[in-house]
Amino acid sequence: MRRVPAAVRSHGHLSIAGTVGRRADGTIPDDIEEQTEIAIGLIAEILRLEGFDLSALVDVTSYHVDIHRHLPGFSKIKARLINPLHPTWSLIGVSGLVNPGLLVEIRATAAYPDAA
Repeated sequence: MRRVPAAVRSHGHLSIAGTVGRRADGTIPDDIEEQTEIAIGLIAEILRLEGFDLSALVDVTSYHVDIHRHLPGFSKIKARLINPLHPTWSLIGVSGLVNPGLLVEIRATAAYPDAA
């Protein structure tokens, strides 16, 4: 069974913990594009379970190993999956992530419609 990252609903928002591009079998792809696609796909799965899609995202932070090398591949997949949706997005370069081989980790916040 695929492990879904933790998400917490609070004050009209859904906070999704750091999500990585690990395959369902636990292996980590060498490719930034595949890792990005898996991570965003997991975020989309969490949103679907809450009844909405990627358009609900309002704030995203991604952490990148060797950001300058991997940014083009990451940006290509991000543009395909997120575009034309435009949540605020911070990209942060890091020296490493929890598991060797991971190149990107994405955390996200979504807003529930009319959550007042």
